[in-house]
Amino acid sequence: MSTMKDSFANISLDEQTSSINDLELLDAFWQTLLITLYSLTAALSLIGNIIAIWVLMAGKRSSRELRMFLVNLSLSDITMALFSIPFTYTDFMLGRWIFLPQFCPVVQFMQLASVFVSVYTLTAIGIDR
Repeated sequence: MSTMKDSFANISLDEQTSSINDLELLDAFWQTLLITLYSLTAALSLIGNIIAIWVLMAGKRSSRELRMFLVNLSLSDITMALFSIPFTYTDFMLGRWIFLPQFCPVVQFMQLASVFVSVYTLTAIGIDR
């Protein structure tokens, strides 16, 4: 009786590579373009929010409560940039989850947590104002 591993071992390397490439949703040009755009978005998000935290912590012009709300919002945006952007575009481009299966619920939790933190922080700022 032949197992799946045995049948996969009998396939040539070219056939294995082509069958893996057939699973991808986008061709190489679009993958490169999206990787560049999403990477730029993630980098700008990280840099911008780190600068915002630095300015808010160094400055004394606004009230302490508002500064803490805005720092919290920036930290939430950093979490979104780290846990949402890279995993979402990788999953979109390849059409499958390529990371450890145990990491999937962690990423989903962090994505939801960062959205909730953003929404409730903006709500708290609105109520405070």
